[in-house]
Amino acid sequence: MMKSFAALADRLVYWAAVVLLLALLAVVVLGVFFRQINAPLAWSDELAQYLLVWTGFVGWIIAARRRSHIRIMVFATRLPRPAQAMLEVATQISVIVFAAILLRYSWGLIERTWDVESIALPVSSAALYVVMPFAALALILQALAEIGDVLAGRKVAVAEPGAQAL
Repeated sequence: MMKSFAALADRLVYWAAVVLLLALLAVVVLGVFFRQINAPLAWSDELAQYLLVWTGFVGWIIAARRRSHIRIMVFATRLPRPAQAMLEVATQISVIVFAAILLRYSWGLIERTWDVESIALPVSSAALYVVMPFAALALILQALAEIGDVLAGRKVAVAEPGAQAL
């Protein structure tokens, strides 16, 4: 049950990334095209910025799920297995702390900007920050799952450089 939920969540996040990247590409191409014909779109730059932020947070979730964030493992791989496990747990706890801080302050950003209209778009400026609490929650859950794997003695596979496993 839990694996099917994780698989569904992964698929949704991957599709969100695809949609966001395609939308970002379309908005940037439209912006460039209309500038070239001397009729710039007032909203294209701002929407591209929003889409870029959202894409970055979705990408962060994907990288965490794939375990493809940059890790310098030179010293960690030379440690005994129990020390490697402790180091992994400490790393995941630091991810949880960072994500909890992001979660805490993202609500404040949303609250403070909820009634501020975007400069060029007919939406609240809070739209830029709405993705942050979801990303923080996803990262906390992923880190907790990885801690659970370490404590249960299951090997936590580290992605090879350049690996693109889904």
